[in-house]
Amino acid sequence: MSRLSNGIALGVAGTALALSLAVPGHGQTIPTDAQPICAVSAPAFAAMFESGTPTLNGVVKPADSQVNLSPNCGFFNWTEQMYLWLTSPAPSRYGGGGRIMFSPTFYTVSPPFVENGQTRRKFIQNNPRLPINMFLRATELGPHMLPATITKTGQLVEVARPDPRKPVAPVVRASNGALVRLTDAKRTSSGEVQLFSAGKPIVARKLTLPMIKRPMVKMPAGPMMAVVPRAEVANAIQARKIVINGLPILIDSNSNVIDVESGQAGGGGVLLSQNGSLIYYITAVNDVFAYSRTMRGAAVIPDNTSLTMPLTAADANAIVAFAAAHGRTIVDPEALAIETKSSWVEASAVPNPQDYVTVRATIPTFTKSTDPVTHVETWTPSGQKTVTLAMAAIHVVGSTLGHGEMVWGSFEHFGNSPNAAYTYNSTSGPNPKTVPQSTAGTWLFAPSNSAGPFNAETASWNDVTGAITGEPAVLPMAVMRMHPWGSVGTNASMNTQVISSTASIMGMLLAGDVRRNYFQIGTTWTIGGAAPNGSNEVGTNLLANSTLETFMQANASGSNPGTNCFDCHQTNKTTVSHSYNMLKPLF
Repeated sequence: MSRLSNGIALGVAGTALALSLAVPGHGQTIPTDAQPICAVSAPAFAAMFESGTPTLNGVVKPADSQVNLSPNCGFFNWTEQMYLWLTSPAPSRYGGGGRIMFSPTFYTVSPPFVENGQTRRKFIQNNPRLPINMFLRATELGPHMLPATITKTGQLVEVARPDPRKPVAPVVRASNGALVRLTDAKRTSSGEVQLFSAGKPIVARKLTLPMIKRPMVKMPAGPMMAVVPRAEVANAIQARKIVINGLPILIDSNSNVIDVESGQAGGGGVLLSQNGSLIYYITAVNDVFAYSRTMRGAAVIPDNTSLTMPLTAADANAIVAFAAAHGRTIVDPEALAIETKSSWVEASAVPNPQDYVTVRATIPTFTKSTDPVTHVETWTPSGQKTVTLAMAAIHVVGSTLGHGEMVWGSFEHFGNSPNAAYTYNSTSGPNPKTVPQSTAGTWLFAPSNSAGPFNAETASWNDVTGAITGEPAVLPMAVMRMHPWGSVGTNASMNTQVISSTASIMGMLLAGDVRRNYFQIGTTWTIGGAAPNGSNEVGTNLLANSTLETFMQANASGSNPGTNCFDCHQTNKTTVSHSYNMLKPLF
């Protein structure tokens, strides 16, 4: 038996318990009586550890990505092991660095910069003696690498990046067809934005869009799931943003207002914790990823390349040989290419920093000001500081045998955000069981007992100037995880698979292991590793992390079920990573 720090006893994987896993002081729980469809057995769990035995904060080996993963449990359990490996204490052979993901075997991916007329990025090798550099939200990007959001009817919208030299005129088309210059905007009690011209309210003409019809597709395991037609993603609506009284309004090329989810019009939203800490992000890759890119030369790789990520043992062996020829040892070639994106807050912003994975990092600082006329609050970059950060969430993404589209898994801390309602299948029936929506408890990104509106953007970041603008003030918001387990809440079968996988792992981690404070919310991939086409994305194909895809989630009414990872990562070639092709080689 293992035991949580609140004293609740837990059995090994597969034991039926009418209890829930939780972290003391937070409202989030995970059922432990889910049918053990994807539960990891005790012997399999022990085999994950280098010592062959579960130990407190023990080192876990990476999952072997050179073998076939069996749908669906093989993918969910691959994600679990990779998460435990990444967050394991780094043995000396990794070069130090606290945890493996911070060791010199991993590289931070820099923000984009222009060099000789080309947009490039660079690898920054982790150095245990130096803090990690972290940045503000690298906003969700659409298929054309522009900040993205989503309409009420489910279409993807890409927002042109603002040019401070050519601001978009505050002009929209009124319902009668005339162009009208806006002078004010106010948010109503329902969360909608009311527009004004010369002091009078106006009704804007809205872009007419049909509700996306999501065809039902039968998955390999049998259940029917709704998918987004690929054309709706490839033909993302191109928009411009105007800001009135701190409120963003999106318009199309004819100045029609685009009706996006209430409060989600920014296409570059900034997330704050409830006590006002900004959330920071980092993208990092392993040595296999870095040396794979380095083997392919110094030039930017064209987007139409037929190159893939390393997918086989032969691919890994070639990378090992290349690295050895340049004096470098690849520590874990069987992991293949790994890319992570994680979200962080200042450790001083959480009441229990000992329950988080932490790291020393350098982050930007800002000077705050308020416009005396518009009363819009702006934070202007003013320098940087080094602090301790606490990890809120992490995407674990990796290539595996036959899966160039990569396997996309995600984890969140128990204290992040409340869940919308969901169902799952229990060992004790009748089934399915429903877990109702509840915001009671203490949350990092939502007020206790909040009634919403949820996921409504209150501030946006201009990734050109680096400034943050409030709408009208830079404030925390109420975040909710709309698809708690990466599928529609009523998909009890898929929810049960994810719950059983993550609950079994957490139940066997020893009390005091910081890794048990995070849980998997889902994993997605495509059938047979094919390029995503809108009907072949499987697993939890509505996966959205509440800290990483906050503003791309479903709406509360259920009319728009949200997007998935493959809406913006649409290939099984190297461009599936938004960084790979533009990264400069290590040498």
